[in-house]
Amino acid sequence: MKRIGIIHYTAPKQEVGGVEAVIDHHARLLTKRGCEVHLIYGAGGSVDYPDVVEHEIPLLSPRHKDVQKVHELIAKEGENDAFNALKKEIKECFKKVAHELKVLIIHNIPSMPFNYPATAAFNELVEEVKAKIIFWLHDSYLFRVDVNKVKDQFPITLLHHYNPKITYVTPTEFRAKQFREMPEPYRISTINVVPNGVELEDYIKIDETTKLLMRKLGLTFEDEVLLVPVRVTPRKNIELALFVTDELKHLMREARQVKLLITGPPDHQAVKEGVKYLDYLKELVERRGLEENVIFCHDVIGLYRKYENGEIVKWSVADVYNIADLIFIPSREEGFGMPIIEAGAARKPVFCSRIPPFKELIRDDIEGYMFDLNDDPKSIAFRIYELFLTDRVESNFHNVIKRFSWDTICDKKIIPLIS
Repeated sequence: MKRIGIIHYTAPKQEVGGVEAVIDHHARLLTKRGCEVHLIYGAGGSVDYPDVVEHEIPLLSPRHKDVQKVHELIAKEGENDAFNALKKEIKECFKKVAHELKVLIIHNIPSMPFNYPATAAFNELVEEVKAKIIFWLHDSYLFRVDVNKVKDQFPITLLHHYNPKITYVTPTEFRAKQFREMPEPYRISTINVVPNGVELEDYIKIDETTKLLMRKLGLTFEDEVLLVPVRVTPRKNIELALFVTDELKHLMREARQVKLLITGPPDHQAVKEGVKYLDYLKELVERRGLEENVIFCHDVIGLYRKYENGEIVKWSVADVYNIADLIFIPSREEGFGMPIIEAGAARKPVFCSRIPPFKELIRDDIEGYMFDLNDDPKSIAFRIYELFLTDRVESNFHNVIKRFSWDTICDKKIIPLIS
C-alpha cells in the first residue's frame, strides 16, 4: 500500500475552502485506489474515510500565535533567530510523522505568504527526505505584487523554491503560464496542469433536505435565484453581483423575486480582510435596499451536509446549486474557476467575468456567458434577463462528464503523477 502525505495549512472537513475541498476529494479518491493517505495540517481535520491517517502540527497553521509573532518580527527585522527556531521545530515535528511516506503533496505553502517558517521548512525538507515531492500550487502571492521591487527581499526569496527533485502542479493552463512567465529566480518552467473536478451525483438531485434548505433561506420555486458560490474576499468582486441584483430587481419588477445567494464565509487565511469586506458588502446591501434580495448563507452551508442528533444543521454546496437558476461569478482574479465546472455538473447556466481561467474553461467546452469587468451592471443584468435559460445548459453537463469528473481526473492525471 503506497503511503501518500498531503500537506496544507488547514484540512477538511472542519476547515472549508477551495484548497480544502480539493484535498478532501484527493484523499477519498486515492484511498479508493489502494493508497494510505496521511493528512498533515495545522488546523481542521476530521476526515472520516478509511485509510486516511491525520496528523495535526499546529505550527503549520497561519493562525498559530508563534507563527504570527514571527511574522511580526520578520516585518521589523527580516530573518531572525525566532524564525529559524520555528522553522527547525516545524521540520522536527514533520519528520516524526512523515518518515514512511513515499509521496508528499504540499499545497500552496511553497507559494503563499501565510506561514513563512513552514515555507522555509518544506524548501529544506526537499533535500532531507527520500519521498517524491509534489508542490501543488493553486495560487501565488507573487502574482499580486511587483516582483521586481521585492524579488531579492526576505522572506519573498522563500517562495517558488526550485529543485529538480520537485514536481510542480497547478490547476489551469492560465496559472501554468503565469508561473512560466515569472522573472528569475521565481520562474517555474515545467509545471503540470491537473484540473479540479466534481462529483456528478452531488449535482443532479433535489430531495427533501434540499427543499428544507429552501425553506430555511426563505426561497420558493417562483424566485429567480442567482448563486455566487465564492468565499467573501475582495478579489471575488461580490459588490458587482449586488449591483447586478439591484438592476435585475427593477427589470423583473413584480413578475418574480430576485434572490442572490452568497455561500462563502470571509476568507479564512486573511481573516481581518475578509471580515472587513463582508461588513462593506452588508453596508452596500442596506444602502441599495436589497435586504429582501441578498442572502449571506455561509452559516448554513458547508462542503458536505452535516447532521446533529439526526437533524440537518448544515447543507452542502451542491444543495445550493440544486436550488439556483443561474450561477453568477464576477471574480476579478481566480486560480481555476471551480464554480464553472460545478455549474455544468448541476446543469445550470453560468454567467461570469471575462478573465483568463474562465476563458480557458469555456474554450475547453464548458459553455457560459461572459462579461467584461468594466461593463455597466445594467447591461449585465439585461443580458441575464434575456438569456436566462439556453440550450447550452444541457451540453455543459455532458462536457463535464467527459472532462471534469473527479474519477477521470484521478485516473488520468493524479495517479500517473504519484507513480
